[in-house]
Amino acid sequence: MGQIASQQSEYIPAEYCEALSKLRSKVAPMDLDTVYSQIEKHLGKPVNELFATFDPKPLGSASIAQVHKATLPDGTVVAVKVRRPGIVDTVARDFALIEKVLDKFVKGDSAGFDVKNMILDLENTSKRELFLTNEANFIDRFWTNNSGREKVGCPKCYHDLTCDAILTEDFATGTEVSDTDYISTLSEEERDRIAELIADNFSTQVLTDGFYHADPHSGNVLIKAPTSEGEDYGIQWIDFGMMGTLTSKQRQILIDIVTSVVMKDAYGLKRILNQIATPQGEVNHGEILAMCEDMCSQFNGTDFGDFELGDLLNTVLDALQLGNFKVDPFLTNLARGIIAIEGTITTLSDKVNILNCFTEKVDLKLDFNFDTEHLKEMNPQIGMKLLQLFKGITDSSTKTAETLDMLEKGQIKLRTDFSFEDKALDTVTRLSGYLIRALIIVALLIGSSLLCTTSAFVGEKVSAATIIFRGIGLVGFFVGLFFAQRLYRNIRKGK
Repeated sequence: MGQIASQQSEYIPAEYCEALSKLRSKVAPMDLDTVYSQIEKHLGKPVNELFATFDPKPLGSASIAQVHKATLPDGTVVAVKVRRPGIVDTVARDFALIEKVLDKFVKGDSAGFDVKNMILDLENTSKRELFLTNEANFIDRFWTNNSGREKVGCPKCYHDLTCDAILTEDFATGTEVSDTDYISTLSEEERDRIAELIADNFSTQVLTDGFYHADPHSGNVLIKAPTSEGEDYGIQWIDFGMMGTLTSKQRQILIDIVTSVVMKDAYGLKRILNQIATPQGEVNHGEILAMCEDMCSQFNGTDFGDFELGDLLNTVLDALQLGNFKVDPFLTNLARGIIAIEGTITTLSDKVNILNCFTEKVDLKLDFNFDTEHLKEMNPQIGMKLLQLFKGITDSSTKTAETLDMLEKGQIKLRTDFSFEDKALDTVTRLSGYLIRALIIVALLIGSSLLCTTSAFVGEKVSAATIIFRGIGLVGFFVGLFFAQRLYRNIRKGK
């Protein structure tokens, strides 16, 4: 199970995966009698009737199976992978025990991810790894996809000598890219050409075939030296236990992620993430948009030729995990494969970039008339700035519409600071109060003055009513003066 776990980098830290990966090739081999017994049990005939020769020394021994070199009766050299006896039952018991422990002690998520889901993924992966007919089918599909491609090869499976426990395929010849002594004998130009061939073929697997080698480390790619004058180097892929598949929609999502980050289009990246990630709680769309802006800014200023696609995808995955999102497994598997192929390419050349190969296989679908041939001839940085300019112009209305739509749906909230307006409103209210009191005081003074000047006579004598009115007017006049003085003091104090 450790061999299988070593390939689950989306769940297990890289240092643990590296330690567990030793189980894939550094395990004590089965004895020869056990190997012969397995072959006879599952293929129905003894080894000497099936093969003209069978090398007793294994080429490699892992926790699930080991490989021997052999020769068919017609002289064809093959590699025979033999599964260890009892390994299926052993793995099944291991998973049953783990599930019991988890049911008893683990409730819900732990350390930011779903432990039970991780174990389920491991169990499903183990079933594919344990039954070698799955790998045989992978070889058939890969061989069909690449059979017409120049300088690219892979083994052919022999189904009459293959079953769930035994896999027989062509013996792959060549030198592993991991052989640094051999690599040092090649010229810089030769290393560049081989690296370009590997990058181009892997890009084709991902973007054209939708079926790619998911474990393309430097030990799984062999270099085929020229056999005649004028012939160039070729490559041979081996070990098809881990393969990845992509639908056309998933391939487009990969293209859109790269395009959005390169163009610094946070809105576009948010749209894509909504398709591949499921939130594990309440969604804050404003935070998601901010997260996308952070991802885009991380690659701001990066030279296009130095742009590491694996780093980009890892950044996306890390951000989603921190944001408590569950990610579609296709992206984690693809990111792992791309990181591995970038390491393989770097072993040969630091001039070749997998992203350049990806972009060459993707048509730029722009909503404006632009000569992409001239773009290719430009300095990459200038060309990218032009693309960003035109894309920014065409996308600005879309971004505005999306923001308004999120506001309407309540997905984001608008926060406004009204502190200035509040102060202005207080001032207006205070001035209005002054004005109203002033008008009342003026009216009181005018009314009092009119009463003071009112005259009414009875014969030649002033009437009593006149005296009363004048008295009221005089009192009102002094009251008005009193309130006028109070208003003046309030205005001075700002009350």
